[in-house]
Amino acid sequence: MIVKNFAVLFMFTFFVFSDTAFVDDLPKCKLDDYECLRGLYESIIHSIGKSGIPELNIPPVDPLKITNVTVNVLGLVNITMVDGVAKGVKDCLFEQFRINITEETGHQENTCDLSIKGHYKIESASPLLEALLQGNAISGEGNGKIKIEKLHMKFDFPFYAQKRDDGEIYIKCIYDLIKYDYEIRGKVGFFADNLYLGNQEISKAIVRMLNENWEFVMSSFGQPFVDKAVEFYFKFASYFFDAVPARHFIIDDLSPYAKP
Repeated sequence: MIVKNFAVLFMFTFFVFSDTAFVDDLPKCKLDDYECLRGLYESIIHSIGKSGIPELNIPPVDPLKITNVTVNVLGLVNITMVDGVAKGVKDCLFEQFRINITEETGHQENTCDLSIKGHYKIESASPLLEALLQGNAISGEGNGKIKIEKLHMKFDFPFYAQKRDDGEIYIKCIYDLIKYDYEIRGKVGFFADNLYLGNQEISKAIVRMLNENWEFVMSSFGQPFVDKAVEFYFKFASYFFDAVPARHFIIDDLSPYAKP
């Protein structure tokens, strides 16, 4: 019984001090020190990395497990990642991060090498497409992968200082109103097997076409995939900012700006 109680005490102490150590070791920045803010945000994402921060209920960001996530491409096909992983977020290069507390706006820029692979499923979502393909449907279920090199993204996001019932002030981002733009400064590679047009297996031909024309493919059909990536990216950012009071990483007094 003594051993059991000691083990419980040890685990409790470990988690408490792990939590404290993490927030206490965060860089603390003034609101107008944009280089410090950039380094702070980069350190947060890199720290979460592969292990997350269990004490703050923050899951890992790299690799990120993806289960049953569906993207509709121009109303023509539905592509579902049934079971896969995304990698690369923890190694993103953070080039800019700044916030304006009085205007309640923020801006960031980063460049990432990203890959997503796993078990996919694709099916036609448009009778018109099938008509154009002479009654043949596009379908498939197998292994797929997409690799994007040097995806450069710019984000503009609204936020505010939120005072909660615990008396603490948090940074609250309004994720539904985020505006972003992107460009691919490297290249994109595709892979898929078990892809069919009607009863004809067309994986090799389609993959070759995608890889040879990736710039056209991404400019024409890439937006839904980037939209989904942005959704996941800011979802994980919200885990941190919703869990850690701003006083742990912001030097300035935010109380004059705080709202409920």
